[in-house]
Amino acid sequence: MYRLCIFSLALLLQFSAGMAAGQSCPKVTYSTESATVKSLVASVNCLVSAEKAKAAHSEMNKGALLVDSFQVVGPQHTRNYKKVALAILSVPTGSEIHTALVTPDNPQASASATAGAECKMKLNSDNSVDVQCNQTGGTLYVVYQN
Repeated sequence: MYRLCIFSLALLLQFSAGMAAGQSCPKVTYSTESATVKSLVASVNCLVSAEKAKAAHSEMNKGALLVDSFQVVGPQHTRNYKKVALAILSVPTGSEIHTALVTPDNPQASASATAGAECKMKLNSDNSVDVQCNQTGGTLYVVYQN
């Protein structure tokens, strides 16, 4: 029964290896049990690495989200991005942190700090971000699509 199971698995892996595109994996040969198991392990490892490479390649073709971060003191204007998903402004206020969020649907926001300090942020139509902080500083995080 064990030999029949190994033989069936070997045939299945040979068929799968033939169907895998991009990389030719070693064929499983049925000889002794230990040699067949070694051949099965090598073929499975090859198929797994081929699938990982194919998945990684397809992920690279998709638009990835990246993040730029800037320390903001006074006025700040960022570069133009391909497509801004959102921008977050973080302003420390003693023991707390206040945040502001802008998106293409809501392009302006502000965050207040202690003693009347405030930071304003605007997402421009050219996909750049303007930030103005008075009396305090903050951190700007721009999440954009590659």
